Amino acid sequence: MPGPVRAAQIAIFATFGIGVLLTVLVAADFGARESGRFFSSYLMPTVLLVPALRFRTAGNGVRVASIVLASLQIVFALSGAARGIPFGVLPAGTGIAVLVLLCQTSAKQWFRRQHTNGVRQQYS
Repeated sequence: MPGPVRAAQIAIFATFGIGVLLTVLVAADFGARESGRFFSSYLMPTVLLVPALRFRTAGNGVRVASIVLASLQIVFALSGAARGIPFGVLPAGTGIAVLVLLCQTSAKQWFRRQHTNGVRQQYS
């Protein structure tokens, strides 16, 4: 797996983990309502986690879906930041990073590689 694809995958995993951790902390301090309000800006990293788990074996459709979800993540995170949610800008930065990383040529080549007889060809 090329570096940009792996970096995008790690950024998605890290954002999801940070979102869950911060949501638990907010729930412990402020209650369920405030926790749900906070987690709304981290909703797309949760959805984006599913295609990120398939980066190693999937085709170009997963890359396109991830790009669309990262774009939605940027919009949701910016709206959360506008509502005054602390750390609401973090998912927007991650969404931009994932968008840029998955649009690189090496990422396109990785997801468009040919599978012969069910065996993946090595990326070079």
